[in-house]
Amino acid sequence: MTDHPVQLERYSSMSAPASAVKIFAIAAIALSAASCATAQKSTGLAQTTSTGAAQLNLKKGQYLSVTISEAKTSEEAVKARLNYYRTGYPLGAQYGLRQETSLSVVSAIISDYKPTGVLFFSYPDKQSADGLAANPDWEAVKATRPDIWNELKIFSAETTEDLAIKFDPEKSYTLVVAWKKDEDPDGYEKYLSGIEPAVARAGGRFIYKMYNPQLESNDASEPAPAQLTFVEWDDLDGFSRVQATEEYKASVPFFQSGVSKIEFYRMSVRQ
Repeated sequence: MTDHPVQLERYSSMSAPASAVKIFAIAAIALSAASCATAQKSTGLAQTTSTGAAQLNLKKGQYLSVTISEAKTSEEAVKARLNYYRTGYPLGAQYGLRQETSLSVVSAIISDYKPTGVLFFSYPDKQSADGLAANPDWEAVKATRPDIWNELKIFSAETTEDLAIKFDPEKSYTLVVAWKKDEDPDGYEKYLSGIEPAVARAGGRFIYKMYNPQLESNDASEPAPAQLTFVEWDDLDGFSRVQATEEYKASVPFFQSGVSKIEFYRMSVRQ
């Protein structure tokens, strides 16, 4: 996986605010509609998708996993994926593993791969997840992942408060996965705090932040990110309106000094 150092350095000849505005302006142009049905089909995950409303209801202390993947499409990969589900899910269920809900990835705005879905799984607690990880049968299941997915990332962390999120089919959602710079570990939070009033005026709201997650990936050497940030938007143009605000322009230097790499996705509720 190729890093995106700061994702802004390619515009180093610009002023700090202008460079970040440019990168996100390009990102905004990349926002495009995609068929949820096509996304579901290409992931091969239709049989695992929760029925009913798309919502995430967890108690403080539960262990949440956010899975983002790009599936291989060969006949061999499809067969391996079905076998993964048949063997892995019953084994995981012994430790309380549960699929909560999922979203379709409409656009991978900044990413080195092309996931089509974001899935949310939970365990009763971290000890349960550790119990599954220690099971030798689970190791055999995990070993097949590179045969099934071009890229698979599982971000996991204990919930620090009760979660009650209902995903609305009429709204849009974004996810930013951020790797922070050691030199300025507080820069990203300063950026988010600085733009929050503008986000609210633009019809957006921060609905969940996952801090310091553990990462499982096909690339075992990949470092874990510092934060996942989910935002709900009333419409597709919300972030573009944020970009035009003085709060955003004033906060861009914090982003530049605090972030080494990001992944940026737009999502919607599966239909």
